[in-house]
Parts: sequence; structure tokens; C-alpha cells
Amino acid sequence: MIYLIFRIKPHLKKSNISWEFFRRSVYYSSIIMFIVSSYFVFKYLVIDRFEFNKNTSEIQQIWEDSNNSDNEKKPEDDITLKNFDKIIGINPDIKGWIKIDGTVIDYPVLQSSKQDPSFYLYRNYKKGKDKNGSIFISSDISQLERDTKNIVLHGHNMNSGAMFASLLKYADINFYKAHPVIKFDTIFETGLWKVFAVIKTNSDPNHGEVFYDYLSPCFGSKREFLKLIYNLKLRSILKIPVEVLESDKILTMSTCSYEMKGFRTVVFARKIRRGEDELVDLDNVKVNNNPMMPNGWYESRKMKIPRFETFEEYEKHKSRN
Repeated sequence: MIYLIFRIKPHLKKSNISWEFFRRSVYYSSIIMFIVSSYFVFKYLVIDRFEFNKNTSEIQQIWEDSNNSDNEKKPEDDITLKNFDKIIGINPDIKGWIKIDGTVIDYPVLQSSKQDPSFYLYRNYKKGKDKNGSIFISSDISQLERDTKNIVLHGHNMNSGAMFASLLKYADINFYKAHPVIKFDTIFETGLWKVFAVIKTNSDPNHGEVFYDYLSPCFGSKREFLKLIYNLKLRSILKIPVEVLESDKILTMSTCSYEMKGFRTVVFARKIRRGEDELVDLDNVKVNNNPMMPNGWYESRKMKIPRFETFEEYEKHKSRN
């Protein structure tokens, strides 16, 4: 701005335009710009955050109160759990609740219509505009049907640490050991889930073939499901001794990651089976020194892209043994 004034000043003195008028215009314009910029910074750091915390606290309190009451299934045709009644009354798009003890993740899970699949990307559970968005289920299919093998959740990775930002911490083995089990209830059933894989993947084809398989809610065969599990463990940053069988159901939690443009950090958990305890063999959790990464990750580091055993090769070796 100062440079511009000194460049223009000689020309203004020679013209009919008052230099004093120009100077005052620039001065007051700068003040207005500063005030407007300050307002938006204040709104972002204070007002929006206050509103988000207020809305979050409200729904969390309603949920906590609901869970202190009877949680039996209701009679007749209504098969939703009683503890969801109040929050479904606020918004029928609420389809579940996710909580990870010891983190800020303690949120309702929503699902928008197929006509507007990204509705909750930047809206809260009250349907109001909110940069934090909501934790939401993909709208392209009913992810809560009984044949759904993989419930896929999406959420922002906020600088404030809100929403799914804590998922990035699962790359740290000590964080995993402190949070190996996730609580995720749907409107139909409660559930605890053991984390079994943490991967980094790309959404940009410029960084290699995009690994879309983890977004599939259903599978054409048991073998297809086991192939996904194999590929997840191949890519996992941690080696976690949690077995996943063809009869199991999994929970997928995806958020933005910033190692490269379009990267995602995705955490996978397997639902605890009936009669199974919550314990995980934490002593045998290890860091995977060679997880399968997107090609762009190797190329950016000028590394040779390693070759990994395919699922078909793994099947052959397994059958021989």
C-alpha cells in the first residue's frame, strides 16, 4: 500500500485530483479493511468456536441424560433404541453416536439424503451452517441395513482439534494403546469396536491409483471382504493383533490428512463379537516399518516403489501351508 502511494503521488500532484483526498481515502480504506479483517478473525476464533462448543455441549448433555434412562427396544414396529428418541426428535437424520474415551470425539452421527449427499459437510446437527460440519455416514446407501459389512464415517480434521482430528493420533503407537476400543452405537444397536488398522491413503489420482475399496459398505462375497481386510493390514501403520473374520462387521472412520495433497488418515475397527471381552493384546502391537503407501508418497521422497504380496499370492501361500 505504501509503495502504491509513493508511485501514484507524483502523478496526482500534476492532476486535478486532490492529493489530500487520495491520502485520506487510502487511510480510511485501510482502517475499514483492518476492522473487517479483525471481525472475521474474531468471529472465526471466538464467536464460531463458542457457538460450536455450545451446540456440542447441548447435544452431549441430552445424549448423556438419555443414556441414564431405560435403553430397551421399544415395542411394536419401532425398533430404534429408546436413548435415541430425544436426539432423533431434534433431527431425524441422526443415525448414531460415536465416542472415543479420552478424546473430544463424542458426537452424533448424521446421514443426509441422496439428493444432497454433502449436506452435513459444513452443517451441524441443527442443520445450521458450521465450518466444523458433522460426523456423517455416506448417503449413497443405507449403511445401517443388516447386510452392511462396513459402516463408513467421515469427519473434518479441524485445527482446533475438533471433530475427527484425533484420528491422526492413531499413527502413534502409544495413543493407540490408550484408545484401542471405540464406542459406536447406531439407532438400532449398541456396539464396541476394536481398532485393527490405521492407514494413509490418497484421493488424488496424481499420487497413484486411488484405493477406493475401503469405502464399500457391502461385498459380493466373503472373499471380497477378506481381501479388503488383507489390504488394510498391508497398509496399516501399526501391526495390531486383532483378528477379523468373514462374519465380522467393521467401522471405517476417515478424515483429511496433510502429508500430501488429498491424503486421508483412515482408522478401522472391528465390532466386538457377542461374548467377547474388550481386551486387546497391547504387548504385541508393533509399528509397521514398511506399510504400503500411495505411489506419490514414495515418489515425493525419491524412493523406489516396493512390491507387496497381492491377496491372490497370499491365498496361494496360505493354502500351501
